[in-house]
Amino acid sequence: MARRTLLDFFADLALIDASFISHDDGYRTRRSTYREIAADSRAVADRLCREGIVTGDKVLIWSENRPEWIALLWGCLLEGVIVVPVDYRSSAELTLRIAAIVDAKAVIAGDVVPTFQSDRPVWRIAEVAVPTDSVRERSLIESRHERRSIETKPEDVAEIIFTSGATAEPKGVVLTHRNILANIVPIERELTKYRRYVSLVSPIRFLNLLPLSHMFGQSLATFVPPLLQSEVFFMRSYAPQDIIERVHASRISVLVCVPKILEVLRDHVTRVAPEVTRPSPAGTHWVRRWWIYRRVHRMFGLKF
Repeated sequence: MARRTLLDFFADLALIDASFISHDDGYRTRRSTYREIAADSRAVADRLCREGIVTGDKVLIWSENRPEWIALLWGCLLEGVIVVPVDYRSSAELTLRIAAIVDAKAVIAGDVVPTFQSDRPVWRIAEVAVPTDSVRERSLIESRHERRSIETKPEDVAEIIFTSGATAEPKGVVLTHRNILANIVPIERELTKYRRYVSLVSPIRFLNLLPLSHMFGQSLATFVPPLLQSEVFFMRSYAPQDIIERVHASRISVLVCVPKILEVLRDHVTRVAPEVTRPSPAGTHWVRRWWIYRRVHRMFGLKF
C-alpha cells in the first residue's frame, strides 16, 4: 500500500496478533503484543488530549528503551503532537535546555534518569503509557479516539531530533512524516521481494541496543518490525556476556548496535575462543569454516 504518513504503519500494526516488544529491565522480562501496544498508544493519545496537549505541541521523551516508549511515540503521532526524544544518558541540564528551546508542554521521564526540577510538567513514563488493563476501558478509549481522529499530512512535523550538544549548543533537526518515510519505504520495497522466504527464518527477532532517541534504533524498533511481524528485544545490560546470553537464549536473529558494541563483543569472543584469531585457509569450504569456528556459533546460537 502507498504510505502517505507514519500512521499508515500504525494501521497495520494494530492488526497483528503476535509478540512485538520484549523488555528485560534486569529483574524480569515483560512481553507486549502488537495489539497491546496499539491499544496503549490510543490510551496515550487520549491522555494527551485530556491534559490539553494538542496538535503541534511538543512533548520531550527522556527515557530508557521500554515498551511504553513505543506506545508514547505512537500516541503522540496519533494526536499530531511533535516528539522530541532525548538520549536517557544525557544530563538533566542538557535535557531541560532542549525542553526550553522547543517549548515542550511536558517532559516524560523514564525510570533510570535522575530526579530533576523543571518549570514545566514532568511525568514518569509508566504513569502516562501504562493504562488500565480493563478491556471495556480500552474499547472506550479506542472508539473515542476514532471519532476524533486527526488529519495528518506528509509535510506535518513528526519529530525534532537533537544533537548531543557535546561541542556546541544542541541543534534540532526537524523531521516530517515524509522525511522519515523516505528511509522506511525503500526498505519495505526491498523486503517485499523476499517476503515469501521469511517464513523459513521466522520469527525474526531484533536485539536493539541503540537508544530510541537514535533514528536508526527507533526505525528498527518501531517501523521496520511490523513489515516482518518480528519481535524486538530491549535489555539494560551492555556487558558482552549478557548480550551473548540474550542472543542465545532468545534466539536473536539481528543485533542493532553501534561499532563500539561490536568491538567489545569481538574482544570478549577472542578471549573465550582464541581460535577465531587464526584465519581459515583461502578456499576453505563453508562447512569446514563452520566446524573450525563451531564454538563461536554455539555461543550465539544458530539463528544469529
